[in-house]
Amino acid sequence: MLKVTDATVSLLQRLLDQDANTSTRIRIEPGHNGQGEALITFRPVSRPHVGDVQTLAENLDVFVAPELADTLASYVLDVATPGNLIPLVLRAQPEPSEPAARAV
Repeated sequence: MLKVTDATVSLLQRLLDQDANTSTRIRIEPGHNGQGEALITFRPVSRPHVGDVQTLAENLDVFVAPELADTLASYVLDVATPGNLIPLVLRAQPEPSEPAARAV
């Protein structure tokens, strides 16, 4: 399941606050730029669409379109480093650590 950092939630919340409509949630969905290249878009919504997957985000409902859910499941959506032209980046989630061995 896609994880969304607190810094990303803050950025998305600021964008929602600037939006003229009353949407209170974000939907991550596929899109294309003017050259036809695939990209990920972020759209304010009032509720999830059928089949959307909720992300691991605190203080904001962020949903992923079903066609992206499996692809993004092993990533963390984070704010890029200052000076980067793209404000958000996807980082691989850390591998879960092996459980510690217990003495018997």
